[in-house]
Parts: sequence; C-alpha cells; structure tokens
Amino acid sequence: MEDSEALGFEHMGLDPRLLQAVTDLGWSRPTLIQEKAIPLALEGKDLLARARTGSGKTAAYAIPMLQLLLHRKATGPVVEQAVRGLVLVPTKELARQAQSMIQQLATYCARDVRVANVSAAEDSVSQRAVLMEKPDVVVGTPSRILSHLQQDSLKLRDSLELLVVDEADLLFSFGFEEELKSLLW
Repeated sequence: MEDSEALGFEHMGLDPRLLQAVTDLGWSRPTLIQEKAIPLALEGKDLLARARTGSGKTAAYAIPMLQLLLHRKATGPVVEQAVRGLVLVPTKELARQAQSMIQQLATYCARDVRVANVSAAEDSVSQRAVLMEKPDVVVGTPSRILSHLQQDSLKLRDSLELLVVDEADLLFSFGFEEELKSLLW
C-alpha cells in the first residue's frame, strides 16, 4: 500500500457520516497536522500540537472528538446524555469558528452529536437553556465556562472525557491563566 493511500481520511477508521462531511468540505487528503494528530487522538493519546493558522488544526481535534463520541454512543453502554467534550478557546470569534467547523463535520450525525457555543456573555439565559439539554460538546472561553460551572448550569465533573485547549498560548497571553487554573485543577 502506498503511503498516500494509508494517510487518507478513508483509512483512519472514521464513521461514514464523518467521511461524507469531509468529502462535502472538499478535503481529499488530510493536512499534515490532521494526518499526524487524528490517528493518535483516536488511540486516546494526549496531544500537544502546533501548526500555522489555516493548517486544519480545528479539524485535527474535531474529527477524532466526533469519532470517539459517535463510537461511544454506538457501542458503549447506554448512559445519560451529558457534556463529554469541552473546547476552550481565547475569543468569542474563535469559539464561533470552532463551533462552525465542528457542526460542519457533524452535518450527517447532528441528531447524535450536539454542539453548543457558550462564549457570548450577553446570551447567558439562552445558554443556560441550551446547557440544560446537555450537548455532547461545549465550546467557550474559560471565563464563560467557569461562569456556567459556578452557576451550576454546566456540569463536567462526572462526564467530561475530551478536553481541547485551542490556541493555548493565546489563552495565557489573553489573561485566562487564573480561569484555566480554576477549571483544570
């Protein structure tokens, strides 16, 4: 088998619904970060990755996150719906971009995997209602996530399985160090 074949999305053991979404996005081959990160993440490895803007980092974590959630729902014991994935980002704009990419990748499995963005402070009431539905993945800034945890509208202690700290360098440089410490320790 040629290396080029072995590295394609279709050889990563992904759910057909994810493969269809990847095809719809016009991606014929994974980018370098996707090619390296997705197989490791699917094995359950913790990753620290660095790549340029526009290199496909969001899909590099979103694809395995969605795959693991779909696999768990299809094969695991029936468990209560809960937030299992958390994506921390430094800005509302990055939260919108991450949510958009995750939703595009989840196009064909949107009934099975739900995503919520809780980064907008002015939308707290509607966010609480969305969080009561226990989406599978929550995207937000550390301060908004911490606020929802403190208000008890978001519960992660017994359910969180997948944590993504997107743009970690920016999270620290934007002054989220204390919030991150509160969330992660």
